[in-house]
Amino acid sequence: MSFPVVDGLRSIEFGTPGQSRTRLVDFIVSGNKRATAGLLHDYAKEGEPVEHVGECLAMVDNDGRHVATLQVTRVDISRFIDVPDEFALAEAEGDLNAADFRASHLDYWTRAGEKITDDTQVVQVYFNLLTHRLRPVQTDDAEWIYRACQDAEVQRWTTVPRPYTREHAESFVRDQAGERLANAIIDARTGEPAGMAGIHNITDGVATVGYWVAPWARRRGAASTAMRILPTLAARLGHVNVVQATIAETNTASRRTAEHAGFAVAGTSGEHCPDGDCQVAGLAYRLNL
Repeated sequence: MSFPVVDGLRSIEFGTPGQSRTRLVDFIVSGNKRATAGLLHDYAKEGEPVEHVGECLAMVDNDGRHVATLQVTRVDISRFIDVPDEFALAEAEGDLNAADFRASHLDYWTRAGEKITDDTQVVQVYFNLLTHRLRPVQTDDAEWIYRACQDAEVQRWTTVPRPYTREHAESFVRDQAGERLANAIIDARTGEPAGMAGIHNITDGVATVGYWVAPWARRRGAASTAMRILPTLAARLGHVNVVQATIAETNTASRRTAEHAGFAVAGTSGEHCPDGDCQVAGLAYRLNL
């Protein structure tokens, strides 16, 4: 059980490669599967920490492609004999109670060469399926970034150049304008780009982040989902204790987005933010890691 890093996140694989993995990924994307189990000693063997609440994971398919992002909502560790009915139902692989879970997983893990007893420690990870995922910006993103940055709202609330040209977009995807991390927001259902989200810099344990959403992708959860993923990406860069977004006090929509993602206003930031041709006070929205 290793966790290769994909798009900056620890990846998570379900089942064994082939039909088993395809079936389980489909259960998550199209069904009700919202939990998975692992053996605690596998984490120690691989030198990997157990998942934690809030962590985002890149779910991969048979080809190792990041097909969706999962956010951990709960983690329990118990003896094999004590895994509850609640978990069996959340795992949604056909087990209707804990007895079914024990029978099916004893068979699976035994066939995989594991020796399972009543006292074997089992990690139970509950998660939500996120509507969007993040991936590093690519050269061919320039065209849609150019189109999105013609939008009046993007120009009103961000510092993108005005007018915004194709050359600006091409320069951005080439050098990312000095961002520490620049990611495209991708709709996990359609694969279509929805906007940009990134980490500007990391100073004294504070990672500053920003985002914008393309006009064709608004009101679908793109921004709030990106804000849920950015803290995991920031934490993986190391020595980050706080994630902060500075938002114009007049930008009520963006402020609601940050709050929906778990950020809380910590007062004025001491910076000013654009509101069209004006500069207004910026509010610091923070999430402690």
